[in-house]
Amino acid sequence: MGPVHPLEPEWAKGSIAVVTSDRESFGMTIVEAMRCGLPVVSTDCPHGPREIIEDGVDGLLVPVGDEGAIAGALLTLINDDELRRRAGTAALKASGRFDPARVAERHEALFTELAARGGRHRSRSVLRDVVHRSRGSVLDAAYALRYRAAGLVRGGRAV
Repeated sequence: MGPVHPLEPEWAKGSIAVVTSDRESFGMTIVEAMRCGLPVVSTDCPHGPREIIEDGVDGLLVPVGDEGAIAGALLTLINDDELRRRAGTAALKASGRFDPARVAERHEALFTELAARGGRHRSRSVLRDVVHRSRGSVLDAAYALRYRAAGLVRGGRAV
């Protein structure tokens, strides 16, 4: 189908999303599909899908490399309309945890907390040094991210 931007209208045309990664740092594809109300069949690879999908509730997790399990999970959702609808509704609800504005607010709160600790804590760590030296720019970046995310949520595009 080629590149499409924005992708959300394409996701909304579907009924099920499938992600068959061997490794995943964080499954943004999974979150994007869930935000459009799609249940996701995903391999249970490290660091991502299990942190996003609740197996059997808003999607299905299968072992990495098990093509039969992927096919079986897809057929389960294809053949059970009620399960597919229920999982899609649950996926949409669960995706709220990853709303860009909400994530940006959590980052802003973390950076603010770390910056506020300032010199009160004497132990030196790499993270503390980085935050201490760059707290102004970190907070600026957090605010920028928050407002960009809010703009995306409100208007469907970056501001």
